[in-house]
Amino acid sequence: MRYVSLKLLRAAVMLAALLSVVQGATITTAAAASCSASIDALNFGNVDTLAGSSADGTAQVTISCDDVDTSETVVTVCGNLGAGSGGASGNVRHMLSGADELDYQLYGDSGHGASWGSYNDTTLGQPKTIQLSASDGTASGSVTVYGAVSGGQTSASTGSYLSSFSGSNASFYYAEGSSLDCAAPTSGTLTQADFTVEARVDANCLIEIEDIDFGTHGIIDQEVTATGGVDVTCTPGTSYSVSMDGGLTGATNPEQRLMQSGSDTIAYGLYSDASHSTPWGSASTDLVAGTGAGSVESLPVYGRVEPQSAAPGQYSDTVVVTITYN
Repeated sequence: MRYVSLKLLRAAVMLAALLSVVQGATITTAAAASCSASIDALNFGNVDTLAGSSADGTAQVTISCDDVDTSETVVTVCGNLGAGSGGASGNVRHMLSGADELDYQLYGDSGHGASWGSYNDTTLGQPKTIQLSASDGTASGSVTVYGAVSGGQTSASTGSYLSSFSGSNASFYYAEGSSLDCAAPTSGTLTQADFTVEARVDANCLIEIEDIDFGTHGIIDQEVTATGGVDVTCTPGTSYSVSMDGGLTGATNPEQRLMQSGSDTIAYGLYSDASHSTPWGSASTDLVAGTGAGSVESLPVYGRVEPQSAAPGQYSDTVVVTITYN
């Protein structure tokens, strides 16, 4: 007669039940956060390169995250902005218009105290640490990029300037929690964004005037001369012309303007050459023309009073100087 071990049978039944449980189980794993970033174009608009002040602009960075662990309350994002397609010299970025450069910088604060750079190029500044509040598996937020074009870039020619950011020039590393170190962020997950920095430099000119003083004289029995000047500063490549009107009496002949002392007058002329052969007026043939180079160009104005009778008095005239450019 054969016997079956009850212990062995019971163990076999328990093993079969355990296998049945394992085969019917579903194994789950925690999902990792998935974030995306977008950046508006930063457009400075028309920039006056002859002004001493900077031109400012802003752009918004928007970040959205899904599949955040529901136990997490924070997602840390490290924003890295490189030099862009315009390149950089030291801590100064460039926009380009052909071979011409326009300098600017990006900041993480409105006071322009913290330059926004990248962990792999800290000469441009430090990467920006962004912490987003997480709730119910999502996190989102936005920060502002502040830009400034430095003033006084008189050598910048007219034209449209651009620098494009993509790939490693606009990279954002992120991780759940608050422990991600933005000085060495590559342990996080990478997402990237594309944006542009733009500006336009239009033709512009500035003028400064030096008055002409013929001095004090008794009888005007010989020619009296004096010199003044017009200082012109125009953006490089800008064509300009300078005209002078007929003074307070509206003289149509630039050699016969009138200084006045009450009802008394003294005739005088203004010229663009020291020999007094080229009158300077407002007719197309009497203009002084040139092309800007971004620096001050001094244009002498030569005044002459020919011998004439004049009553005693203090004589003066006001001439309007106009610069036309394109």
